Amino acid sequence: MKTASVMIVEKSTDLRNTLRHAFEDRGYLTWTCPALEIAVSIFAAVQPHVVLLDLDFEGPNSMHLIEIWKKTAPNTRIIVESTMADAGRMQEAMRHGAHAFLVKPYQLAPLFNLLEEDIPPMPPEHTVRKTAA
Repeated sequence: MKTASVMIVEKSTDLRNTLRHAFEDRGYLTWTCPALEIAVSIFAAVQPHVVLLDLDFEGPNSMHLIEIWKKTAPNTRIIVESTMADAGRMQEAMRHGAHAFLVKPYQLAPLFNLLEEDIPPMPPEHTVRKTAA
């Protein structure tokens, strides 16, 4: 079984680190991005199974990124999050290809339940690590 991968695009350093540790503890191969510009490059290189995208960034349109990522890797599940519970924004994200919308702050258990319905992580003790001989 291939290890599921996740890319966390989160403005808040504390939340980004909390999410990274939570995903890694569950066996996900994890990348974190503190800025949208970095996320574009990392996505192109790794095409993760899941993207957790913070919509609270200023600057480039996050909705446009969702569209691009869904065209590049249609099976990638994009979950968007925001501090604003705006119904219009939620619907727009879903129209652009987001799988789900979370309002911050949120509990981690529902996030993992949402993800692991279709993409179970590899347990850490079963993760294969290549080492140099």
